[in-house]
Amino acid sequence: MTVFLYSIGMVWAEALHPDVWRADRLAAPPTPCAATGWAALDTVLPGGGWPLGALVELAVDAHALPWRVLQPALHAAARQGLLVLVGLPLEPQLAVWAAHGVDPTQVVRVHTDDDAHAAWAAEQALGCPAVSLCWLHWVRPSVAALRRLQSAASRAQRDTTLPGAWPAPLVLYSVPTQAAPAASPAVLRLHADAGNTQGLRVTVRKRRGPPLPEPVWIDAPLPWAGWVPATESPTRRSRPEGDASRTPLAPPTPWPRVERTTAHVHPLPRRALGRLPAQPGPR
Repeated sequence: MTVFLYSIGMVWAEALHPDVWRADRLAAPPTPCAATGWAALDTVLPGGGWPLGALVELAVDAHALPWRVLQPALHAAARQGLLVLVGLPLEPQLAVWAAHGVDPTQVVRVHTDDDAHAAWAAEQALGCPAVSLCWLHWVRPSVAALRRLQSAASRAQRDTTLPGAWPAPLVLYSVPTQAAPAASPAVLRLHADAGNTQGLRVTVRKRRGPPLPEPVWIDAPLPWAGWVPATESPTRRSRPEGDASRTPLAPPTPWPRVERTTAHVHPLPRRALGRLPAQPGPR
């Protein structure tokens, strides 16, 4: 009788509010989801993919961005609408993106000076129905800014008249692991390591369901991984010991020395730019 009442109470609680779920299983996503493109990652996420119209956190190592994790999502979102990249510290190689099926004309890059400007730009972008993905990079996000971005993501809507259109955009932010907040309103929090030539590991730090102690391996080999054997470095090939058939390379010829001069340019005052002085005539 106790077990029956407990089950009835849990069913009633889950039906009462979408933010209530059982801790021993994945919860039903409160928003629609889009597949990540990685089967191993889809199986451990509620709804089987990225939540749309909700905030997603991707913590990365310093001086890195989760390009490989998001590559399938970028490809799918580019077919839906505009990709807005706000404050990314690294410039995307659009030629490589085009080779992976991402239309460069759908990419909008916004350069910002600080986290406050980046948050404002992301909020403005989410008010456009043509935006299908908004990717924001924060150096040190605040909890107040995260809540505002989560609120803007929940209000964002897209034009659903086209068949197969996402009802809401994919909103995510990347942050260095050392600067990731202890608590975040993001419904999904992940950490992606640098990985190797064959793939990378993704740790699920927060999800609507039970904790996942082990990271998820994503089989995402780099495009040039098949060109070089696994025992050799892609930038420096090893030479067999005792191989005298190859003559050593001569030292490189030094470049000619070029002296640099530094010129100090002083801006003219505003009134000096209005009119040039009259040239004196012949006497």
